[in-house]
Amino acid sequence: MSTSSKTSKISDESSGLPLALKNTIFEFEGFLKMELGRSKNTVASYLSDVWQFAEFLASKKISTFESVDADLLVEWIGSISKITKATTQSRKLSAMKSLAGYLVDEKVWSKNYCDIVARPKYRRNVPEVLTANEVAQLLEAPQKDTAEGLRDYAMLELMYSSGLRVSEICSLSESDIDFTESIMRVRGKGSKTRLVPVGDYAIQAIKAYKVARQEMLGKRIVSELFITRRGAKMSRKTFWYNIKKYALAVGIQKNVKPHILRHSFATHLLQNGANLMSIREMLGHSDLATTQIYTTLLNEEIRTQHAQKHPRSNMKI
Repeated sequence: MSTSSKTSKISDESSGLPLALKNTIFEFEGFLKMELGRSKNTVASYLSDVWQFAEFLASKKISTFESVDADLLVEWIGSISKITKATTQSRKLSAMKSLAGYLVDEKVWSKNYCDIVARPKYRRNVPEVLTANEVAQLLEAPQKDTAEGLRDYAMLELMYSSGLRVSEICSLSESDIDFTESIMRVRGKGSKTRLVPVGDYAIQAIKAYKVARQEMLGKRIVSELFITRRGAKMSRKTFWYNIKKYALAVGIQKNVKPHILRHSFATHLLQNGANLMSIREMLGHSDLATTQIYTTLLNEEIRTQHAQKHPRSNMKI
């Protein structure tokens, strides 16, 4: 659901809520935007969850957040746990923790009731990755004698070189890349900025594309580095289509999406001895646990290699 769709849905659902609840949530929205600097998508998601909690309170004849206690919060979390998956519960709890922090700061709550609520446990799906050989095949797929082929090759090289999200590469500007130092400024989730190294192959690919870009651009002015043949910003949907097309062309059977290059970037770095904390910084993860999912892939490979290569693994005893 888009941000605008969420906003209109919230407006419809909140029309019958007590005024005190609505006013507090509107003030919380300002807190998320102005003081915490959350992104539009995060604000929309958090507000959707908080409005849902407010509807629960209204159903209990509670008209202000001052009347909320820990039992009510636990009851609501328990009710949604029956109808939502663990990842959704975790997100809703994150929204409530932000709200609780705000209410404590504003002296509405005497303490943070979310502290007593355990975050639901869920198993993170192990991401699918490409082998180094499959990556090499994918990178060779674009035709480098066309402007679009040079663009796509540069995007693929850059995503694998630096582990970017598709939204990050589509919003990248030429001024974000320091070609002398081979480093790049990336604006990630929550408007957080990080510096990421850029490999030599990616640097050379971008330089070649820049010449073709000028021809694609004509007299138009576009701040984003990667553009379409019409001179518009490259969309995530278009790049998703392109990468699927190239994967099929070279015969890769896996479900190739833009994020698979980010997963491959992290996994291949780990396999070659990179530090987990460094990978976390390059990926822009706020939580180390998110980065640690790649160690699962590494551990599985280690076990496979042990089973295949150890002298005693195949001995019949």
